[in-house]
Amino acid sequence: MVTDLRAAGIPVDSAWDLYKHPELGETAYPLLVKHLRLAYPDRILNGIARGFTKDVARKHWPELLSIYLTEDRPEACDGLAATLSGCAVRTHYPDLVAILENEALGETRIYFLRPVHRIGNRMCAGAGRTVIESFANDPQLGQEASRILLGRGRND
Repeated sequence: MVTDLRAAGIPVDSAWDLYKHPELGETAYPLLVKHLRLAYPDRILNGIARGFTKDVARKHWPELLSIYLTEDRPEACDGLAATLSGCAVRTHYPDLVAILENEALGETRIYFLRPVHRIGNRMCAGAGRTVIESFANDPQLGQEASRILLGRGRND
């Protein structure tokens, strides 16, 4: 993967270095998608999935969402969830809520609680909070949902 990225003019030593070159995000995109589909160790998969810049991930939301929804490798799912939740905007809100409701996606859904809360409340006062309240007793999401409802940060 590093060889492919360097050949495309992206000077990195690992996927974790891609954040240093956000201006090359569109160039990196097809290479990251290609390598995300290959057999790599878990940590590398996670780094590849997190390597998409916010602007590029937002632009390619439908494809990345599709990959996330069909991916069965936990580290790739985790990285894709982090990427998608970090670039989500108002137009993605229905997708975000659907992700939370899809129990098959497991614990990676936790990444989407805060964007649903933030975006939903900006769209309509209390809308995001209402969605988060519905997950307060969820075995995987309940603790984080409760923190959000109490106004606590991720590390509180």
